[in-house]
Amino acid sequence: MMGFEQIIASVKPREQTSADETLFDCAVDASWLQGRTVFGGLSAALLTKALSEGLPMDRRLRSLSVNFVGPTPASGLDIASRPLRDGGSVSHRYGEIRDGDSVTANATAAFCKDRPSTISEPSPTRPSVAAVQDCPALPWIEGITPNFTQHFEMRLASGGWPFANAATSDYAMWIRFREPGAIDLFSLIAIADVPPIPGLNRLAKPSNGSSLSWYLECPSALPAQQRDDWWLVDYRCQSASHGYFHNHALVWAPDGQLALISRQLATVFEK
Repeated sequence: MMGFEQIIASVKPREQTSADETLFDCAVDASWLQGRTVFGGLSAALLTKALSEGLPMDRRLRSLSVNFVGPTPASGLDIASRPLRDGGSVSHRYGEIRDGDSVTANATAAFCKDRPSTISEPSPTRPSVAAVQDCPALPWIEGITPNFTQHFEMRLASGGWPFANAATSDYAMWIRFREPGAIDLFSLIAIADVPPIPGLNRLAKPSNGSSLSWYLECPSALPAQQRDDWWLVDYRCQSASHGYFHNHALVWAPDGQLALISRQLATVFEK
């Protein structure tokens, strides 16, 4: 079974196919599958690793927009990356995950240099929820829960589990990696996508759901935290109709700092 660090480290430039496109190797195993596709948070992290290759040291990720186009298998993948523009303060990058001739996911990212400013708006404070030790855990059950969840621990802080016939799609969840180590950008992106899609908890019996697009913003520098400490994801559904859910989430570091802002368009299939 491959660890997260091992997978991210496998993303290495292989060849330059044109003046502006670079192909990358990567290796993923079946323990990171979510149904028949690679866990979306890992796909986004792999793309970000490729997109960040060769960037100036003074630029960090500010926004990432991902489209999940089709199933991403756990083998035979290519990642392609190309620069769109390097400005005085912002570098824009575009990338794709490819399975042969098919694009399974693509992403655009903005990496930005800090600029002098007299304006600062405070981030919201972390919501008050039940302590981790008082929250029920979601166990990994082979063949029942998605494969990738064996790499994480999850505890429900508010709302309902998937298929609990809950009264609301909103919920909050404590999450941590089972794999120890300092948090990095790629593992933070993965944590943000671990929670089940809001709306699955409204159903009374098992069904499927899928992210179509995912947008992330990084409001502050990467917190000096551990990935195997508890991170809080507060998920809210802002609108839902005709099987499509428009979701918003805030990801809080163990020290209470706002680490990520997330928006998602997802679909839930009712059986």
